[in-house]
Amino acid sequence: MNLSMFRTGLIAGILVILPFPALTSAESGSAPVELDTVVVTAQKETDDFQTGDVDRDLTPAFHTVIERESFEGRMEGLSDVIEKEAGIQIRQSGGLGSFSSVSLRGSASEQVMVYMDGVLINEASGGGVDLSGIALSNVESVEIFRGISPINFNKASMGGVVNIRTLRSKASKEKITAKATAEYGSFDTWKLSGFVNHKPGDWDYLVSADYKESENDFEILNDNGTKYNSADDRREDRNNEQFDQAGLLGKIGYDLTDTARISFSNQWFSRRQGIPSWNNSGRTATSLDTRRNASTLEFIADDIGPGRFNTITRFEYTDSREVYDDREGHIGLGKQHIEYVTRKAGGDFFLEWLTDRNVLSFILAGGQETYQPKDFLNRKSPHDSERKQFSAGLQDSLTMLDGRLILTPALRYTLIRDELESAVSSFGEPLPGRDRSEDYVNPQFGLKYRPARLLTLKANAARYTREPSFYELFGDRGIFMGNEDLEAEKGVNADAGFEIRKTFDDRLVQSFSINAAFFISEVDDLITRRYDSHGIGKSMNISKSSILGIESGLTLTFLDYFRLTVNYTRQDTENKGRDPLFDGKQLPGRFESAVYAKLEARHRGVKIYGEYIGESGMYYDPANLLKAEDREQFNAGFSVLYDRFLFNTEVQNIGDDNYEAFNGYPRPGISYFASLSYTY
Repeated sequence: MNLSMFRTGLIAGILVILPFPALTSAESGSAPVELDTVVVTAQKETDDFQTGDVDRDLTPAFHTVIERESFEGRMEGLSDVIEKEAGIQIRQSGGLGSFSSVSLRGSASEQVMVYMDGVLINEASGGGVDLSGIALSNVESVEIFRGISPINFNKASMGGVVNIRTLRSKASKEKITAKATAEYGSFDTWKLSGFVNHKPGDWDYLVSADYKESENDFEILNDNGTKYNSADDRREDRNNEQFDQAGLLGKIGYDLTDTARISFSNQWFSRRQGIPSWNNSGRTATSLDTRRNASTLEFIADDIGPGRFNTITRFEYTDSREVYDDREGHIGLGKQHIEYVTRKAGGDFFLEWLTDRNVLSFILAGGQETYQPKDFLNRKSPHDSERKQFSAGLQDSLTMLDGRLILTPALRYTLIRDELESAVSSFGEPLPGRDRSEDYVNPQFGLKYRPARLLTLKANAARYTREPSFYELFGDRGIFMGNEDLEAEKGVNADAGFEIRKTFDDRLVQSFSINAAFFISEVDDLITRRYDSHGIGKSMNISKSSILGIESGLTLTFLDYFRLTVNYTRQDTENKGRDPLFDGKQLPGRFESAVYAKLEARHRGVKIYGEYIGESGMYYDPANLLKAEDREQFNAGFSVLYDRFLFNTEVQNIGDDNYEAFNGYPRPGISYFASLSYTY
């Protein structure tokens, strides 16, 4: 028996055997460990629902809600948590703490809007969001809206919306709640986190802090850039991918009345990380340091007047700084040492009017963002950039047929003005500035129909526009060049599907749910990146692209102790550009098919699980000359809840596969982690 067959047999054995220890007793009583991902559709809102949150009973959008209990105590990042959902792809450039981007239904990461507590965190400077810069210990839940975007979010996108809800105050009066967690694992990785929540009278406060670091010196196979010559291949440790990061979240609130509240939150994040070279050179000292501070002031007033109006008003300010240091020129476009400073200030006002038959929602938002790069080597003369944005949206959720039919038309208007300020070159020559001003009107429509108690049908269609980011227009960061001639993307997306849910009074099967959706996206002037022979990327418009796909999910709870979850996605992407080299090719960075399966067992305070992640059919380049290897990853874990203590241990990537989502940047092989939490 060879090693490959042995591994396959071992993994299959683990997945089959894992659940059986939970059958040793039939007792019940102690609080159970929560099962993983909770898909919420057509249910009553949770106790912490507040004005501004999406009403999941009404929205026709296909959506998923991932609760904190599913990932608490696991050495995961936000990207690891959401990549298990249907229709989602994560591209990660290495180990823990490395750059991670999200794709929904074949979209680019720049086409996915990411919010934190309803506040957009996509920046005009970079477009997409690096999920590794979001501390998971501060997250209460994650909402994923695919395709159509509820009007609660002031900016929609072609891919969809990811809304990260941070911890909210849930303390009862005069009672302090607190939790502390310590985690340790492979590659000298460790993490400390904790939070405290208290409500003395009408005041309440919450403080959450965490620190994480890792050497990330996992073993890789270095082929020295000669893929088809194995003679010079060698196994070695990953160099210069170490990182350390810290985060602090603070919230304070005051209940003015039973229906009015004011609160302030501040979130600080800092990270230092090494950037490895494609050939894993031991001499590389390239680094990226990140500092970010975000503040939000929020006022909620509900049940105003006889019309039952609910409102929320927010003001936010963010200051983020990145210092990219490659003074030895090991990566990208020669020697670089550049600071990028992004400042965002803005606000939004949300109003909803509730009647017996409909909910009318209105949102108004505006803001300004400045982007100020500084070249410490004085080799370049970067311009300062500024974006001003105004948007307004109106949505009506109309209920008909005794609540079985919900129609949701909506309309958004967006006005954007970009300014690239003039500068003086290092040779004393003037560099001209440039202004761009555009506005868009984007309609959308959703339908949700429940012909039977167990069955829900949904259909949605929307038109969207995405303006290019400063990074794509003017940026020059590491291994990417800007293109000032880029046009905004314009496109439509649509979906249709069903959900079936059933619970049983039966010992064999307790609950069953299945869902499926067909989706389509057509984009004009799609922005994509083309790479030269040196790996230098430049953004460009292609005339058109299309994406067709289907996503589905199955959840089965049976024999009192077990839950089986299976998600499957299939998508066909096509470049319809004018360039014959790329016309008809698959869009780069998107897989063709993906599957996630998890078998979990729990009894009293014990939980055991095994899971599988598989992705296939991805190309790194627009010409489809560089095909990525298929990904197969097996994970397993075990947790015990005893009194106030929760112990968790897990094994990730049992097959020891160094998968590369980005060409030349492998992820870790097999790794082990353990954590211990105490709740007060």
